[in-house]
Amino acid sequence: MTTKAGVPSQPEADQNPVKNREPYQQAYYPPVPTRFTRYFRTSIIWQFFRFWIINFKIFKLLANSHG
Repeated sequence: MTTKAGVPSQPEADQNPVKNREPYQQAYYPPVPTRFTRYFRTSIIWQFFRFWIINFKIFKLLANSHG
């Protein structure tokens, strides 16, 4: 699309600003993890336990695919 002067015009969607940009609204803030979630993300013991569970699952998958 061009205007009479030969300058390309912008589509209407680009001319309208986003309406949901007002600060301090509920949707503006990201969700905050709970204390329980933060513990499991930082616990060395839990990470070690999950590491072995994931490794066992991968080992089991590989054993089943080769046999």
